[in-house]
Amino acid sequence: MGNNTDKNQYSRLSRVEKVVEENKKKRKRWRRILYTFLFLLVATSGFLIYTWGNFSSNVKQGFKHSENTEQVDPNFKKFSLLIMGIDENDSRAAEGQTRENSRTDSLVLLTVNKDKNRMDMVSIPRDSFTLMRNSSDKNDPSAYFFDKITHAHVYGGSDGTIEAVSNLLNVPINFYVVVNFKAFEQVVDSLGGVKLYVPFDMVEQNSNGEQGTIHLKQGWHNLKGEEALAFARTRYHDSDIERGQRQLQIIHAIIDKAKSLNALAKVNELISIGGDNVTHNMTTSQITSAVSMFATNNINIVSHRIGGYDANMAGVYYYYPKPSHLLYVSSVLNNTLDNNLPMANDLINIHYQGYIVPLIKKYEKSTVKPAANFYRPANYVNLAAEDLLQYLPKQLTIQDLANDPTISNENRPKEDTSKEKSDKKQ
Repeated sequence: MGNNTDKNQYSRLSRVEKVVEENKKKRKRWRRILYTFLFLLVATSGFLIYTWGNFSSNVKQGFKHSENTEQVDPNFKKFSLLIMGIDENDSRAAEGQTRENSRTDSLVLLTVNKDKNRMDMVSIPRDSFTLMRNSSDKNDPSAYFFDKITHAHVYGGSDGTIEAVSNLLNVPINFYVVVNFKAFEQVVDSLGGVKLYVPFDMVEQNSNGEQGTIHLKQGWHNLKGEEALAFARTRYHDSDIERGQRQLQIIHAIIDKAKSLNALAKVNELISIGGDNVTHNMTTSQITSAVSMFATNNINIVSHRIGGYDANMAGVYYYYPKPSHLLYVSSVLNNTLDNNLPMANDLINIHYQGYIVPLIKKYEKSTVKPAANFYRPANYVNLAAEDLLQYLPKQLTIQDLANDPTISNENRPKEDTSKEKSDKKQ
């Protein structure tokens, strides 16, 4: 009996020891898991803190307040953004050109509405007749004049361009961003290039103006930064209007590519591009809200083109935007922002039709027209009937917008035929 009792006690002790040992192992395992979790938490937090700090630093470095932008919807469900691409590069900087006295090489205005899941964007031809003024005359309400919109940045910097675009399209602008060639190239490269349709073979200059350095073949290609820039800037093969459509195609492609990538893996690289290469008036929270809007919503992107007439005044070329197109574009953009549709006479180019003479400082942003002896018919262009003041509707309706003649396909084929061509070669 004694031996059996001893054996049972020993057996119970062994089981207890095993349980104790197993518990020790479990505790060690859980400690390792806990330590690993804490390490990852600290590392992730450190990365996020560093990323946010880096992001905030770059945002603040490029921030510049604008006097001519309007307050955004406090719920941030809708906003407008003017993108200015300026002809600033290293070679021009070496010659003394500054950012403020640079011309805008491209101008794209976009309006976004989260509830409507819609973004409208329009490229404004750089030679468009537009009302503007010199920054030195900003206290003189009658010192406005008509000139090419590309010059507005030279006369008044980003604020001058914002006002000129507002004058042309009668759309409130909430945000702006000024991007130079270097920033554009780096953004595209950081995304691994963007897929674009090249409509014809082209041989172009690079960002420093070196001729014949960029060669592109017709068809769909994944273009790197300097190639995409050449694609965006070329205009001698067709026209400035088609050039604007290529720029819209690029913005569309950048948005699509950015959505398809892991944003966290790219965020530090993307935000470090800013600094001296980008100027804007957005806060960190506004930027993150805008990015989140596109990341979490299937925003439908609708592109537009502004048709017009070639005009020559004293040997200088100007682009006379079609009044009917201006009315449609203005109405569409305002509708996306949930604003009332404008009256035709609200658009300054329409209001002053027949009185537009370039570079004369006798205009105001009001219902007042120049004196009768200043009248000069627009004999440098032959306007189609639908563009004449007497035939323009006083105001479009929402139903009219369903037949918007300015909608474009960004000069892309309806279908991507690159795979089909590749299959044929094989």
